[in-house]
Amino acid sequence: MIYDKLKKNKNNITEVTNRVSCHFVRGPFVEITGNVTEEYVVQFIDKTTNQIRFETTIGNNNWAKSNIEYCIDWTVRVLKDNDVFYEHDFNPNGKRVFISMGSKALGDTLAWFPYFEEFRKKHNCEVIVSTFHNHMFEEQYPQFEFVKPGSTVPNLYAMYDVGLFYNENGSVNGLKNPNDFKTQTMQKMGSDILGLEYTEVRPLLPKSNVVKDDKLITIAIHGTAQSKYWNNPTGWQDVVDWLNNKGYTVKLLSNEGDNYMGNKHPKGITQHPSGPLEGVMDEMRKSKAFIGIGSGLSWLSWALNTKTVLISGFSYDWAEMSDCVRITPPKDKCGGCFNRLKLDAGDWNWCPDHKGTNRQFECTKGISSEMVINELEKFL
Repeated sequence: MIYDKLKKNKNNITEVTNRVSCHFVRGPFVEITGNVTEEYVVQFIDKTTNQIRFETTIGNNNWAKSNIEYCIDWTVRVLKDNDVFYEHDFNPNGKRVFISMGSKALGDTLAWFPYFEEFRKKHNCEVIVSTFHNHMFEEQYPQFEFVKPGSTVPNLYAMYDVGLFYNENGSVNGLKNPNDFKTQTMQKMGSDILGLEYTEVRPLLPKSNVVKDDKLITIAIHGTAQSKYWNNPTGWQDVVDWLNNKGYTVKLLSNEGDNYMGNKHPKGITQHPSGPLEGVMDEMRKSKAFIGIGSGLSWLSWALNTKTVLISGFSYDWAEMSDCVRITPPKDKCGGCFNRLKLDAGDWNWCPDHKGTNRQFECTKGISSEMVINELEKFL
């Protein structure tokens, strides 16, 4: 036959089936490519509950994605004519996973970072990390690949953003946070997103050989909103006077100057000079105890395993670390607004329940110096 003499183009062969690719970058994603015109049912299944979280029908050369971005033990299933055409169980073992932290806050970073390592250990995966404080962890976590915020990371199996995410109307974004983070401890907010069981874990920080000074007490009085401050007008001065009379040197570690946003420094203190955070860490390590408010320096003290006394009324007493001396307002005072409502970071005097009244900041105004001193007496 004449057709037998024709050259056959072996490179122009029509595929007889379509192909499925899958990843978990900010949620499970499926793409079906190929030349066969067919329809497929795509299911994203939560293996823990056996619940189909999202289901849709697509054709070849189309994709489907679940909007849920936090970590779930997924099964991705593709059906053709009611038969299983493709199935994949979430398994990061040996694969590249990118965990990104958008918050620049020191406290957030110290609270959430330990769970990056817990995720790596659980899944035996290669973790790429992005924070605004990479330098604090690079030496202690050589198993991580550190990249700068905003970096593009190739060849990923999965990616997770750790943070506090709101919708435009101020409600919690339930697609990025599995629980209402206002009702969780600060660390659990991070472990929830990464699908980990919560236990309190300290981050590893650079080591130092400073010598302990049993007559040094460090304090930090400043924060990022007035609601975080100890708003008792004589509180800090009373405590400093008591410590001085006991023979303690009191060193202020806050970087803000005297009268910052109207908040005056107590007399009888030494001001730590402005400089690298490593110098602040050495002073904390040296000190017998650290006294602070709901700020990043309190988290730093806790992370360094320094005795930490935390004075706060804007959060509930379970909201921060458990391993600290927590001093809270009297029961008849308002409190816990941070765990009930969205903080307006643009309003320095945010006090959602009583702003503009004589009850503004009553939570910490109601914490007396005697309440703090009574706690200090137990271990000083």
